[in-house]
Amino acid sequence: MLFSFMLLYPITAIAQDYRDVVFMKNGSVIKGFYKDFYPGDSLRMETIDGGVFICAVKDIERIAKERTSIYVTNIQDEDLLPKRAWRPAGAKGYVEYGQDINGSDQNLVGYSLIVGAGYQFGHHVYFGGGIAMTRYEYESNNLKLVTTNNSLPLFAEFQYNLLRTRITPILGCRAGYTVKGFKGFYFNPSVSVDFGLTPRLGGYILVGYSLQNYNDNDVSRKAEGLSLHIGLHF
Repeated sequence: MLFSFMLLYPITAIAQDYRDVVFMKNGSVIKGFYKDFYPGDSLRMETIDGGVFICAVKDIERIAKERTSIYVTNIQDEDLLPKRAWRPAGAKGYVEYGQDINGSDQNLVGYSLIVGAGYQFGHHVYFGGGIAMTRYEYESNNLKLVTTNNSLPLFAEFQYNLLRTRITPILGCRAGYTVKGFKGFYFNPSVSVDFGLTPRLGGYILVGYSLQNYNDNDVSRKAEGLSLHIGLHF
């Protein structure tokens, strides 16, 4: 069987539409491209994740060929490509900038620089927290006099990736309290679209609803409206 494999390899090496699949006696399946074969001794191949696999011939059950199109059409299949899945588990951070267009009676607009960090649990669920450095501009006392206020919301955050593909919609929610400036409850549910550059690095566009409670001259108010942000995660 292994001798037949050696005869077939020069033909398939020319046509790069195929790759080698080695079935081990212990149940493991190794996929890649044949490099060296030493009869009665060992086999060396380059795996699909760029590594090098070497095994003894006596440990091989059989060797087959597989069309590389299977990799393209089933990239989300963990059995085929577990090491290339997007958004693997691990620490995650991001930097985000955007504008909150609030439809309050003071025509309040916020500009935010947000930094967050947390942990990605599997491919879908993320928990973390962050801080938003927000500069608000509004018309004070309806006198058309523009006033600024620098606020500092602290928040906890949840995200859920709907897909495991390179481009995926994400449902998110931030909730916390503003400790400086417009002190009060902070809430920001959102929907974003993430564009993966690598399994861990990517950019995104976020659209959401923003809510900031605060007091103005002992009058309880809330700034609420539309959030438009862009960001980079790593």
